[in-house]
Amino acid sequence: MRGAIRVIARAMELLQYRAGKKALEILRTRGLSPNELQALLLPAIGPKWLVLAGFDRALLREGWFDALPGRLLLFGASVGAWRALALAAREPERAHAALLEAYCSQRFSEDDSPSAISDAYRRLLRDVFSDSDLANAAHHPKLDLAIATARARGPLAFNGHFAQAAALGSAAVLNSLSPRAQRLFYQRVVFVTGPEGQAPYPMLRAAGGIRTRLTARNMREVALASGTVPLYMKLVRGIPDAPSGAYLDGGFSDYHLNRSADAGEGLSILFLHQSRIIPSWLDKFVPWRHAGPKALSRLLLVHPSDAFVRSLPGSAVPTRDDFKRFVREPEARIARWRAVAAQSGELASSFLRDVTSGAIAGRARAL
Repeated sequence: MRGAIRVIARAMELLQYRAGKKALEILRTRGLSPNELQALLLPAIGPKWLVLAGFDRALLREGWFDALPGRLLLFGASVGAWRALALAAREPERAHAALLEAYCSQRFSEDDSPSAISDAYRRLLRDVFSDSDLANAAHHPKLDLAIATARARGPLAFNGHFAQAAALGSAAVLNSLSPRAQRLFYQRVVFVTGPEGQAPYPMLRAAGGIRTRLTARNMREVALASGTVPLYMKLVRGIPDAPSGAYLDGGFSDYHLNRSADAGEGLSILFLHQSRIIPSWLDKFVPWRHAGPKALSRLLLVHPSDAFVRSLPGSAVPTRDDFKRFVREPEARIARWRAVAAQSGELASSFLRDVTSGAIAGRARAL
């Protein structure tokens, strides 16, 4: 039965393309190549990133980053930040493969404390990224990194479960009334490689919050903070060369895209698992909230078709809930996640075919 489903999926379109006004113009007049790429946006989507892993591998394998005529911005939050570190590592294909395997292989029990879970991910980052990887990412000849975090305010900054739960509940209610209410609970802090305060990309200059420097010295702690889920993990404090405070998941401020996608004269690509672009994590519960046409003008959104998702193991994209669903059989979860990551190569191959043939220009629809 599964084989039949996958045959049907291959016979149909595996990918969907949506593009803003300027991005459509670029695709239809010049096509897509490293020459047109200004930013790669790496969202805070937890295990859902496994269905996108093939895109990372394909860009590395096909030499897109080596062929860049100028510099490229990698903007990431949470697991997207970890992908950015892998892509900018000294040996990116090795680092990406190590990240993928370490991420899939994590095991947690129902009794694990927030400290234990944080320690596990701290070890993952230490084991996957060597000091030379971090040094390369901090001074990469082609890539600029920007990692989003959220600096907690008020009760959210406490490590107590009750205080955090109450703060998040209040934040969700107030956010449904106005996105500005999020500022009461956390502040966006974006760590950027290069001289402190330097932001040559319009999308970094225009966003709210503060920018500070991302260095080899603070990169692991920043990456951990960007992926720290409150209630389940211990907030990160004492990040070197950073404003003091308690830091948590960057997806709270930048989930999929919560700013203009304008990074220069080219376009920005967002590989995503779904068609809906959600600005901040709390906006998952506010279905009417989305970025405006002006902010998306230079964005190319690439996401799998419904048919492809149905062809995946379990007919679904992996989620963090899988840890609970398979808590007593982690090997089943690990096998499923590895299979999804492997199958994501089909999406990458389809993308490269559409780019090489120029079909992407005709298939792209307006955002």
